[in-house]
Amino acid sequence: MPLTSNKETASKKIRSLAENYEAKKLEVHTANEANTRLILIDEVLKILGWKTEEFNPESHTSSNGYIDYLLKHDNTPKLVVEAKKIGITFASPINKKLSNHEYTVSYFKQAFKKSLTETIQQATDYCTDKRVTHAVLTNGAEWFVLQLIPKPGKTIDGMKGIYFGNIFSGHFYFDLFYDLLSKENVVSGNLESYISEINYAPSPICKILRSDYGSLTWRKYNQEKHLDEFYKNFFDEIINSNQQKMLEHCFVSDSKLEQYKGDLKRLLKDTAPSYLPSDTEDLEPGESAATIIDDKGTGKVILITGSVGCGKTTLVRKVLYETRRYHKSNTVPIIVDLINDVSKNIKIASGIIFKRINETFLEKFPEIHNYEELKSTYTAEINALKNGPYKEVFSTDRSKYIEKEAELLEGLKSNIEDFVIKSLKNQKKKKNNVILIIDNVDRASEDFQEETYILAHRISKESGATVIITMREFTYFKNKDKGWLDVRSGDRVIHLKAPDFNKMISKRIKYIENHFDDDHRVKEWRQNHSLIDFKTSCLRYTTTLKKSLQDKISGQRTLETLSCISWHNIRLFHVLLRKVHKQLGEKKWKFEEVISTLMISQENGESAILPNIFIPNQNVNQSYFLKIRILYLLNYSLKQSERTHGIPLNRIVNFSKMYGYRSNWSASAIEDCVKLRLIECVEIPADGDDIVNFNINEGETFRISPLGAILLQEILKEKTYLSLISTDLPFHDEESFNNVKKEYEELFSYMGDNNKNEILRDGIDLLKNSQLSNAVCSYLSKQFKREEITSSLENVDSEIKSAEDKLKSFIYSLKGNYKNNHSFNEKYIQTTMSFNDDDRISAFENIHESNELDNQELIRELIPNNFYNIKIDNSEYITLVFAAIVIRSLQGFEYSKGIEITSTINNFIVDETNKKEPTNVSRALRSSKFSSLPWLLIRKDMHPKFSMFSLKADWKLHWEKYFNETPKL
Repeated sequence: MPLTSNKETASKKIRSLAENYEAKKLEVHTANEANTRLILIDEVLKILGWKTEEFNPESHTSSNGYIDYLLKHDNTPKLVVEAKKIGITFASPINKKLSNHEYTVSYFKQAFKKSLTETIQQATDYCTDKRVTHAVLTNGAEWFVLQLIPKPGKTIDGMKGIYFGNIFSGHFYFDLFYDLLSKENVVSGNLESYISEINYAPSPICKILRSDYGSLTWRKYNQEKHLDEFYKNFFDEIINSNQQKMLEHCFVSDSKLEQYKGDLKRLLKDTAPSYLPSDTEDLEPGESAATIIDDKGTGKVILITGSVGCGKTTLVRKVLYETRRYHKSNTVPIIVDLINDVSKNIKIASGIIFKRINETFLEKFPEIHNYEELKSTYTAEINALKNGPYKEVFSTDRSKYIEKEAELLEGLKSNIEDFVIKSLKNQKKKKNNVILIIDNVDRASEDFQEETYILAHRISKESGATVIITMREFTYFKNKDKGWLDVRSGDRVIHLKAPDFNKMISKRIKYIENHFDDDHRVKEWRQNHSLIDFKTSCLRYTTTLKKSLQDKISGQRTLETLSCISWHNIRLFHVLLRKVHKQLGEKKWKFEEVISTLMISQENGESAILPNIFIPNQNVNQSYFLKIRILYLLNYSLKQSERTHGIPLNRIVNFSKMYGYRSNWSASAIEDCVKLRLIECVEIPADGDDIVNFNINEGETFRISPLGAILLQEILKEKTYLSLISTDLPFHDEESFNNVKKEYEELFSYMGDNNKNEILRDGIDLLKNSQLSNAVCSYLSKQFKREEITSSLENVDSEIKSAEDKLKSFIYSLKGNYKNNHSFNEKYIQTTMSFNDDDRISAFENIHESNELDNQELIRELIPNNFYNIKIDNSEYITLVFAAIVIRSLQGFEYSKGIEITSTINNFIVDETNKKEPTNVSRALRSSKFSSLPWLLIRKDMHPKFSMFSLKADWKLHWEKYFNETPKL
């Protein structure tokens, strides 16, 4: 039924309802709640399209209260309805026309006094409890709707609501009433959109540095002449026939990730996606041929799938190598690599597939065209010829039989498809195990892929050969989604895990160092280069990789970051590695330098690899922290199983509503995060083409990606990152923009020609120690105050509390940045630009020491006034450890060791005369007193000697109990 028809029908019913109760209209203002509801409210809600079972009257809340009505759709709360006992309209309840219908909540309170104020507070509590943004207040006659979870930067009293008037009045705003409160309009988001628009005033200005200066680029240097050749020869594919030695020495046999932290190890673990069949086998990259190939030789189709560049082709080549070298001589492996044979324009597969099998077969077994082999292949056809119409002729004329047989065999073998299948079948008849591998089918069109899958089944069924097809996860997903890749019951699906990047790099480096001279390509290198020069360069490059990636501190952070961006994609990992190496050159790479290369391109117009997480939705000035809050929810607030398997869209949107963010803002933020690969949509491949044009749908689930996790854990607090996001961060006040612009211009005046807007490697230290990051931090901190959630909302929900604790810790670190008020003066610049390296390092160390002093002062603000006079359970260590873990948590450390807690106590809490010994702190931490502390979280998966400690979600309550004050965050 059309919408206008629904509205007109509802209008007539409302008028009819008013007429039926005309005589009782004054009783509405004195009736108790139950009678009011019975008389009018139920009927009005039905007229608005709400079914009785969707009313959910007297819904229970966590605070043991009861909501009069909780309107639901698909079992999701949409609207709270509270019935008032006494009703007083703004003017006459019947005849006087109202001049307006939009009022602030504070005006409603003034107009209706105490009775409505109490009702609004009650409805606010219910909205918070049920994560519902809007509430309807009514006495059956009068109706109005309020937004009781305020927009970022606003209070409830400042929010506007809608007064629709009295249904007994001739001036009731029925059209607006229906357009906002009918079920179809509440469910579609029309209510939310309308209320948001009247409450949201966009900033009058929005300024972005990039509009004035263009995109930052990396200054180009003369490139090392052998660097591209180095990566091409040692970090591209290792599957060519002349690279057998690399395959043997560089193949990584497992996907273990021992070097990563717990969260990253969990996220980087490559397991079969949910859209693969439930019986899909997870396979380590180093599994033997015997694991994949059935020695019984029974024909079947095997699908090997995995992420882009995870090593599917490498695995099948390794399988062939093992088969030839170690397995029985009666195994016949045939590989059909389609990489050079297909394109998206080629639709028909059969001709190419059979032609390539035939060519490979002839290359390996040229004798298959010999007479005796052909007779063996076509035994049935020859028997039919012998016993056919010419049988008597053949018995009297042997030459005639020989001629006809030759003609028959010549004709049969010219039919390539039939010849291939019969030849494969003949190999099986000889007890040979035939393995046909069709590789790189992803490169072909969808029609070609579908036909290849059908052909694989035909070949397997008619010849008895085992057919292996390799395809990317995305290809599998897309083809399954289209309906033809239905995976038949006899098929075997294998998910290939990606190898460990750290081991892969180590093996490549060792190969170059130990086997360069033994490589089969030495002759080719000698022809193209001075071999000594090329080898010297390659060894120098490996030294750079070792220093930059295998260092236990900075190298670990760099490797983690590149791995998290690449996820399971080896090819992308190599691309990133080459990019960083090109831009940073031969000296050991610092972590902040690597961050810079991932945010700045050599070419103008290239997208940054590390995104700016603080860009608000459509540059709306009240959603700077929407994306980061969603990431904190996904990474810290969920149960382990939810973090692994993801949570549904509506749960994330409802979480965001508690901050006053609009639902469409949240959906858009999730879409952006999926496209930026900060969040993974579990139902689609992480490397698929669908990511670029991702559109969110109901029923999808989401989890944080490795890139999202590393951004929260490592990158956000880097001054380099905070400085570089300044170029595309929208500023909504003139003063902040001018402050950032001033620091930006000053910084680039020392880079050389600031008109070029270029960053050079030697300028990264200047960038890190400039005031640019401080100006950005100051602005973000100011915006956080506008988006800060009230303590009542924070404490009502454990998920929100956990996310907000992490966010406040980050904001605290931002404040630490801009409170370090060291000027970026010309003397300092001249010193660092003109001194030798040792002098420059000394100058930076002095700056670092000064920063540390100010950070100490900032951290000590946390210590309560009565801190040193309090002992808990007669132990001074309980208060000391509590404060130390809080400090480390604010510094961004989720867990702390005993030695780290001791260091924090001695550096920030006690004076020189009261330093604590690590053994005493560790002994206290292992005591029974500490194991029973209600605020202390102790990891149970560690040996007691190496235990790690953290805070439980409700630690602030215990802090207030101990020190009689809230934490000064």
